[in-house]
Amino acid sequence: MLKNTEILLTIKLQEQLFVDPKRIRLLKAIQECGSINQAAKNTHISYKSAWDHLAAMNEISPKPLLERNIGGKNGGGTTLTSYAVRLLQLYDLLEQTQEKAFHILQDENIALSNPLSATAKFALQSSARNQFFGTVENVTLQNGNALVSIQIEGLNRPMVASITEKSAVKLGLVLGKEVMLMIKAPWVKLHQNPPHLDENLFLGEVRSVTETNHTKESLIAVNGLEFCATIHADQQIKVGAQTWLSIDPEQIILATL
Repeated sequence: MLKNTEILLTIKLQEQLFVDPKRIRLLKAIQECGSINQAAKNTHISYKSAWDHLAAMNEISPKPLLERNIGGKNGGGTTLTSYAVRLLQLYDLLEQTQEKAFHILQDENIALSNPLSATAKFALQSSARNQFFGTVENVTLQNGNALVSIQIEGLNRPMVASITEKSAVKLGLVLGKEVMLMIKAPWVKLHQNPPHLDENLFLGEVRSVTETNHTKESLIAVNGLEFCATIHADQQIKVGAQTWLSIDPEQIILATL
């Protein structure tokens, strides 16, 4: 995080304070030592204050936060319920998300008006070299599958992805929905002559060719967009040349918020 910048996360339920940094520290201390009394000491608050915080949280919590263990080898104690443990995990996740979100404020190349692309920039890591953003233009259902037409700025025709109908429902794909497309480099096929394909065929220009052990990696520019393709070492391709590229609709991964 930027120097001298502090983001404090507070969660309210029923218009009342549920958790804040102080209460989260108290719950974590109880998780570590198994004692409310010791947790209060470790977090530098009084025993009464600790009880007041815990009582206030439990009163509005959807599920219990604490379990009391009576007797036993160590004389009993207090542990967190599974719900409280998940609450701590969620709070940590939200803190990490807030910190990363604040970092994108410094990058003016990231459009904050697009929640999906902004989130992907700071939160999503993928091995797919090709990542594009677009909006759903059409969804056609056939034989348990869904053909999703997606308009991507810079392409003169929609990109079509084939996913299962269940996946389309899970992603909530409706017209105008913003989606992210992920395509691995080996899934982008290059052709000297246009193959007889009805979908995902685009003409581009070779921008670069990089050789590795047994393959070549090429960057292809298509109307301002850049595609990365992995090709065989013996496939002849020159910088500046025009080439056709195609992508199998079944080899496109979709993601959305």
